[in-house]
Amino acid sequence: MGKRFLRSIVSDFQTLTASADITPVDLPVNPLSCLYLSLKATKNVAAQATNLGRLMMPIIQQITDLSVRKLGEQIIQGTLDDLAVLNAVLHGQSPSVHEGSYADNAEQVVTIPLSFSRRPFWPEEGLAAAKRGELRFHMTAGALPTGYDAVAWALEAVELIEDEPMRSLKYTTNTRAIVATGRQKVPLPIGHEILGVLLFDPSDETDATNAYAWGKVMLLKDNVQQYYVESNWESLREAMERRCGGFLGRWGHQHGQAAADTNVGEEMQIIADRAPLQYGYLDFDPRDDGYFALDTLGASDLDLDLNSDVSTGSVRYLPVELRKNAAAA
Repeated sequence: MGKRFLRSIVSDFQTLTASADITPVDLPVNPLSCLYLSLKATKNVAAQATNLGRLMMPIIQQITDLSVRKLGEQIIQGTLDDLAVLNAVLHGQSPSVHEGSYADNAEQVVTIPLSFSRRPFWPEEGLAAAKRGELRFHMTAGALPTGYDAVAWALEAVELIEDEPMRSLKYTTNTRAIVATGRQKVPLPIGHEILGVLLFDPSDETDATNAYAWGKVMLLKDNVQQYYVESNWESLREAMERRCGGFLGRWGHQHGQAAADTNVGEEMQIIADRAPLQYGYLDFDPRDDGYFALDTLGASDLDLDLNSDVSTGSVRYLPVELRKNAAAA
């Protein structure tokens, strides 16, 4: 007989108040594999008049900070667009927008997984059981996205009620302001294996001049080059496509032409500043089995060394740590 999981509503649809924090939500006490956050946005104009189409990023970018905390420690933390991209890279699947109509007051819904495992529903990986009140969900909303006049949110959880996961993922955001071009180091956490690092660059491929804060990247462990001796930012996009094929086209887009009755030749797909343009990934677990995982135990220093082409902006990076659960440890 197969084992069971439970997928349940932790917090049902309710209005997301713009520019405010939600009341923190207590999460279930059983081992957790994954959370699913749904955002339901109501259009304030007809989509065809605004080219909203099936765009996703304007909706999820309203969430300026999200975290899952256990006894105050952040297990997952970041902007929702960072977390959505990272989960897509980890699982090879991106979220999509569901909608019933392009009309004014129609709703668009997107659901983002927030996983504690490289594979949702995997009995070996997930958060260990917790006591009531120890594990909480926090979220901060920014202003309403343009083109929408209301957003509601709901949260569901997948509990592994008959398993005791041995390990779990932790990924939280680090930032660094870039104030000069050239080489500079940013630290990585020490103490657990690292499976990968998601990199966000303030520049993107649609800028007039292609220049990036993560211009060239290397990994230094105790000041010795390892894994990534040096890679160009442009080539780090390879990991995004390898892990999530057709990556750029998965996040919604716009189509445009000069006028409804004018044939302008090739239809133009407008990607503008879609956030996936601004991400790269350092993959230390390309086989998804931990064989190449970056072991940080015993290291005195662990840094990413970047060679920046630009002198302004802020980079973000999210290391994916694989941690043993207390019972397994």
